[in-house]
Amino acid sequence: MAPPRPSKHPFDQVPFLTDDDGVEVFESGAILLYLVDAYGETSTPQDRAKFTKWVVWSNSELDSLCFGAIPGDHRVRGTSMDKPSIKQVAVLEGILAAHEWLVADTFSVADVAVGSYLNYVPLFFPSADLSLTPNIANYMLRCAERPAFAQAFGSQHTSLVKAKAHEWAQGAPTGSGAGAFFRKIGL
Repeated sequence: MAPPRPSKHPFDQVPFLTDDDGVEVFESGAILLYLVDAYGETSTPQDRAKFTKWVVWSNSELDSLCFGAIPGDHRVRGTSMDKPSIKQVAVLEGILAAHEWLVADTFSVADVAVGSYLNYVPLFFPSADLSLTPNIANYMLRCAERPAFAQAFGSQHTSLVKAKAHEWAQGAPTGSGAGAFFRKIGL
């Protein structure tokens, strides 16, 4: 195995981007916003606000919901995405019940930010059960079905996300134990 390359990230983490013209950016949300500014269509501050809020929310809230991380402690503790009683999960479920994509029902950088976090849930938490949030599961499936998803994450990761999201979207409980048993028999 090759030794790790030194990171230019001030906290020695990933991601870190050095663009062709030498611009350096760290943190996923900042990188996404930079790429939209540098290579996306020119937009007004009003248009930009439509997706910026989702990029910032995904970094500040969705990260913890997906991984249970505590700021400054990057250990993965468990997902909350399988708990529709949590307000943020319920609100996201409701938004995705009404909209195919987060901004104007068109795939955007907002979906790259939110979908990127969500797609790691089945990888890190194979026993997670999002069948009680079928709109989130369908959204994950739509993201994973995009050709660019497979290019970014690879075919094995894409297949896993598609399979789990499809299973959850069909309402099939995937967990184990008494709770899963009672859901399976309709109680």
